[in-house]
Amino acid sequence: MFFERRGIPTATFVTHAFDKYARGLCRMQGMEALPIVVIPHPIAALPRENLRQKVRAVSAELRTALTRRPD
Repeated sequence: MFFERRGIPTATFVTHAFDKYARGLCRMQGMEALPIVVIPHPIAALPRENLRQKVRAVSAELRTALTRRPD
């Protein structure tokens, strides 16, 4: 949120287990449009390649979040 408030695009990664919580925090901060990229839960004990696959699956969403024009 610090960077977003200064006009620097960011993307926050969360697993679907934390999606609702993350969006609630954004609403509380008045930043409903903050990009949140959701990947499947769990990720804690995954081998590195499995995690990479999950991130690759949302790469277009990540690219959009990072190249958008700030509000």
